[in-house]
Amino acid sequence: MSMPMASNEKQAPPPEQGLGRRFRILVVDSDARAAGAVADVLRAQNWDVAWAHTGAAALERVRMEGVDAVVADMALPDLDGPALCRGLRQRHELASIPIVILGTSGHVADRVAALRAGASDYLVKPPDPVELVARLQAAFDVQMGHLGMIIAVVGAKGGVGSSLLAANLAVALRQQARSSVALVDLAQTRCLDVLLNLQARLGVADLLGRVEDLDPGDLESILTPHTTGIEVLLPAAEEADDLRPEHVRKALLALRRSRDLTVADLSPWPREVFTTTAELADRLLLVLAPEITALREAARLVQLAEQVGLARERMMLVLNRFPLRGGLQRKDVEGAVGLPVLAEVPNDVTLVTYSINRGVPLVHSHPRSKVARHIAAAAKAALQGTGRR
Repeated sequence: MSMPMASNEKQAPPPEQGLGRRFRILVVDSDARAAGAVADVLRAQNWDVAWAHTGAAALERVRMEGVDAVVADMALPDLDGPALCRGLRQRHELASIPIVILGTSGHVADRVAALRAGASDYLVKPPDPVELVARLQAAFDVQMGHLGMIIAVVGAKGGVGSSLLAANLAVALRQQARSSVALVDLAQTRCLDVLLNLQARLGVADLLGRVEDLDPGDLESILTPHTTGIEVLLPAAEEADDLRPEHVRKALLALRRSRDLTVADLSPWPREVFTTTAELADRLLLVLAPEITALREAARLVQLAEQVGLARERMMLVLNRFPLRGGLQRKDVEGAVGLPVLAEVPNDVTLVTYSINRGVPLVHSHPRSKVARHIAAAAKAALQGTGRR
């Protein structure tokens, strides 16, 4: 259901534009005009907005899509504000998200009822735009201390080395940030087990399909520890067709709540898995070799990511095997795709072959090599503007 549009005379000041997460907020109101007015205020902050016109629809959207905050009317046609709060708080992944209830009454009793049911705040309709944004932003500032970051890595075409880069990027992030880092194998090739010399686990897709809400205990049973300190989610290759977009969403949301950084190794196909991951990602690193055959698909992937709400400033290019004799120049790639190059990774056939055959990430085995140093620089650049080091 599309979000209604409305206009507001008074608006909160525009946000400082950064490269951090773009929050997704669900507005719940049966009045399309009132919902549109609130949506305008939130969109002015460069936040994503979704709409539900009933409490039941809100609970379903949250279950299927996940949100970072809820702004709901006190008097919905099926559930009142407190009942909706209780329904949301029953889900453990929503235990700490901001929930703002909007009511027509300024009575203390209404405010107390909402707060006792789990609301973060109660404001009188129509809310003051500056106050609404300030309340949400303050809650987000606190919440960000408890939410991790998702970096998606996707190759513009097969054979560009995106899986190798994803594995080494995860290890480099672990070395630099000294944080908990998870690596998720969502690529069609399912080759991270070989690159890291690990055993893929059968039953991962089945577990993700059966568990309604993943808790830390479930994660520990499907994550495989690696000697470098990262943890890897490795569905077996034969489970590729069983891993659904809803499974991917469930796993990524659980990892965001429990790990500091998550790197997702992606393929352009299936499209539903790509778009689901892009919607949740804080960064999208698009890997391509300096060849003209990769440019068209790269541009398509950028468009798809934009359609699910990923801002262009959170997408970057990684030029692998660069420079390439007879290949495209950096400026030509940037111009064709419309994105800046975050990093250039040189080609080293001997070292890469050594790394693959032994299942040892080269940033770990050969940290002083030129390739490893460029990957480490890419990891550092990917964290710039996020408050992480």
